[in-house]
Amino acid sequence: MKAMQRYFELELRELQQQLLRLGGLAENMLRKAVESVIHRDEELAQSVIENDDQADAFENEIEERCIQLIARHQPAASDLRLLTTTMRINRDLERVADKGVDIAQRSLELMQYPPVKPYIELPRVATIVQQMVKDALDAFVNRNAILAKEVRERDDEVDAIYAQTLQELLTIMTDQPALLRPGISLLLLFRHLERIGDLAANIGEGVYYLVEGDVIRHSDP
Repeated sequence: MKAMQRYFELELRELQQQLLRLGGLAENMLRKAVESVIHRDEELAQSVIENDDQADAFENEIEERCIQLIARHQPAASDLRLLTTTMRINRDLERVADKGVDIAQRSLELMQYPPVKPYIELPRVATIVQQMVKDALDAFVNRNAILAKEVRERDDEVDAIYAQTLQELLTIMTDQPALLRPGISLLLLFRHLERIGDLAANIGEGVYYLVEGDVIRHSDP
């Protein structure tokens, strides 16, 4: 029995390492996608798009492994909570990777036009969401409920930047119809970043539940 428990614990540690590899890949894709926009780098954008299959494969492997562990070991409540939380985080990280691909695709679109406006808010909001994803993963590794909750609360800043940028771009596109197509691409790009903030907040909520056993998803930040 003790040998089986030690084997189960080893499998859980390996599962966590696999999840962190997906997290590292998603973070890298996001960073490269944003850099491709700022530097108008087609090759960098294409490299992000090419990583999508790898992120999908990671997600499938992690989910299958979680299901197998639940079926084989019939874990106790705390371990079951860890496995179900891992599956949630796994899905959110794969979506972060997907959003990195979406940003890279918007980057390729924007390269076909002169810049719609200076990229003042883009580096700022990108830095915030990148740090949110990193901190959410750190909170998971260290079982840090306080950091997990802080990540969730930072999402309000991302939402505020997105709302402000939305109004600015709508004004630009109304006043200058020739900028409509690149304006829409830029607007979608900011929407993807805002969505990554939501996904990082979701991971924070999952970690908080894992550590504290409390659901904060529908509570006010």
